[in-house]
Amino acid sequence: MWRVWVEVLRFVWITCLGFALFYSSAHAATRTDIDHAIVQLGKTVPNMKLEVELTKTWSRAYVSDRIEGALLTMDPDFLNRLTPDGVLFVIAHEYAHVHLEHQKKLGSKAMELAGQPTPDMAFDAIERNPATMEKLHAMNRQFELDADEAATKWLASLGVTACTEDVLRSIDGADMMMPVVPSHPGYYSRRQVICRK
Repeated sequence: MWRVWVEVLRFVWITCLGFALFYSSAHAATRTDIDHAIVQLGKTVPNMKLEVELTKTWSRAYVSDRIEGALLTMDPDFLNRLTPDGVLFVIAHEYAHVHLEHQKKLGSKAMELAGQPTPDMAFDAIERNPATMEKLHAMNRQFELDADEAATKWLASLGVTACTEDVLRSIDGADMMMPVVPSHPGYYSRRQVICRK
């Protein structure tokens, strides 16, 4: 009897492993999906220009608004966990930070709060002051929701629904409740903003 249970469990384990391997390989996004997403978003986002770098990073994906153009850095392991629609959303969300000039606004606010002439000097000074740093964190939380809204609108204009499990899986671990004003008074989660009708 014990041997039968062992064989049954072994069969179930092999079946589940096979399904997991099939599912991940059948749905995992690739560099081609990134390139396709950029072309698609270029149809709805004016003057979109984005360079992408796949490299190991502590952050799953982030954008740098450089003088020579925006650079999206994405962890390849994160990319492998996404579907093509998830990639489209991540790229739209990150590019929205550039389009909405979030890094410039955050740098200006940091210079104002710290009384420093450059964003780098301001951020260095603010890191030593938790109360002032919280003001920047609140501003950044608002920017996350604003980027989600912009990405959701851009996807909708392409006929892609953002409120799907594939897209929402792309924000897993980053869906904290956020106290945000003035654009989102009260407490919102990123999921609420993305799925709002």
